[in-house]
Amino acid sequence: MAGRPREFDTDDVLEAAMQCFWSNGYESTSLTDLVDATGLLKGSLYHAFGDKHSLFKQSLKRYLTKMRGRIRSALEESDGPIEGVRDSLHCVIDIADADSRQPRGCMAINSLVERAPIDAEARSIMLEHRKQVSKLFVDRLQSAQAAGEIEPDQDLEQTVALLMTFVAGLAATMKGPLSKREAHRLLDAQMDAVL
Repeated sequence: MAGRPREFDTDDVLEAAMQCFWSNGYESTSLTDLVDATGLLKGSLYHAFGDKHSLFKQSLKRYLTKMRGRIRSALEESDGPIEGVRDSLHCVIDIADADSRQPRGCMAINSLVERAPIDAEARSIMLEHRKQVSKLFVDRLQSAQAAGEIEPDQDLEQTVALLMTFVAGLAATMKGPLSKREAHRLLDAQMDAVL
């Protein structure tokens, strides 16, 4: 006997769960919060997505996939490689404060701070994301280096690591005293200093 077909959209449920984890963090997100956010009953939620940790991992992967998509788009739509990296990093700031009523920071950075030290699976997901984004940026900057826009002896992997760490700090600080406008200004200053 076949089971009943699912009567919900998996993408919609994951999006709702992702928003919930992003706003509240892992520890502060209760099962009740997830049930309320997704509109599913507890049994349906667990049957479809597993336990809270499994749903969190799927939500985090969804967030990171969306972020990489925006980064790729910014890289492809920009006038040149350096501007592409600049525009991509500005996208990260925009994502971190997409709702001016409730600055949530970047879900990736929030998860890195909250979960990575104690959650090997979350740490592994984050490391893979960082590796993929770093490669996108290094590849793009190599073309700028080949065109003579960057010094030939500049270590691009180190430059990208510095920029990504800087933006992570901005995204974390935006949960508190740093405004989105100031974050954009500081990012431009850092880009000008290293490239």
